[in-house]
Amino acid sequence: MKYKNLSLLFLTTIILIVACSKDNEEVIQSPKLSVIFSDIPFKTEKFSRIGYVLKMWEFKKDGLLFEKLRILDNHTKDVLMVIDKTDSVVIHSSPIKPNGYFVSDQIDHYYMSVQLPIPVTQSIPSSIAHQLVLKDTVHDTEVIVDGAIFSPRSTETPISILSPVKGYDWLFINQSTMQYHFNTMFFVDGSIYTGERFAFDNVRIDSTGEIRNGDPAVNESYYNYKDTLFAVADGSIEALRDGRPENSGNQHDVVMNSIDEMGGNYLVLKIDNNHYALYAHCVPGSFLVSEGQTVHEGDPIALLGNSGNSDCPHVHFQITDSPNLFFSRGLPFVLKEWTKIGEIATGRVDPPVRYYNCMMEELTIISFD
Repeated sequence: MKYKNLSLLFLTTIILIVACSKDNEEVIQSPKLSVIFSDIPFKTEKFSRIGYVLKMWEFKKDGLLFEKLRILDNHTKDVLMVIDKTDSVVIHSSPIKPNGYFVSDQIDHYYMSVQLPIPVTQSIPSSIAHQLVLKDTVHDTEVIVDGAIFSPRSTETPISILSPVKGYDWLFINQSTMQYHFNTMFFVDGSIYTGERFAFDNVRIDSTGEIRNGDPAVNESYYNYKDTLFAVADGSIEALRDGRPENSGNQHDVVMNSIDEMGGNYLVLKIDNNHYALYAHCVPGSFLVSEGQTVHEGDPIALLGNSGNSDCPHVHFQITDSPNLFFSRGLPFVLKEWTKIGEIATGRVDPPVRYYNCMMEELTIISFD
């Protein structure tokens, strides 16, 4: 039977094809479901990860609620991934929560960031499609909206850089996931900014998985505090901010008065006209370089700290297309080489495995020579 709950306007403006399925389900082909910001895929030791942003119409205004998103190989129709409503889905919509630092636009669409993992043993599909499953709670019916077909950028490769840290027992947190950094979007002056999209935070752990030994409110208790940070590529120092105070361990007790101060003491390394590397939360007074200076890959540049918007000592690192921390577009990147020495869930790897020109999964324990 035909789906009866859609308004006449909805029917005439977004429905291209209506196909009957079963009594409580209707499939709709919709031009109001599209992909924007398709990123260059990047590899980890397990997956090729395809990042993009799904743009949707304001379906809640039609009395519909998000249930799940199915991502399909458009040719084989195999299901590649399912994002369920129970998966802490972030859908950006108006009104955007005020942040105290700038005024956000009012937006008239919904936006969801997706990071699709394809096993490295498989080829990246040449065409990907979507099924948005929605619930009409009034009539207790399911609506399936097909659309957002796109081709991944499978012939391109992300920038390959040196690690900004050296040594053993590192975890790079909040990358190779659909959490936190990857979901961050700013809607300002008609533009969408995703500067933190592929950022990571990092910690060092001991044999028990602890990140510190001692008082959590003391920076010196953390194994990574004041580790040296290194230039990830040849370039020049585009920007440098210093003299900002540090938090006391996990106390998050620094008062910030601007969005720029969220980066604490930070440095921006210009690699080329399209790639800028940001190192945030450095120790005040620890910079070994100055603004405008030319540096070479592997040069020491600063010390890892706990300044700005930081919950404990770490470096927040990201690659963007402009030197602005937040009002830029985050770009994927891979590391030239690193060694996998374990995983949090399964323990140490024996023998360790060397990887080249890829990233790692979030809970992979890694080391660098």
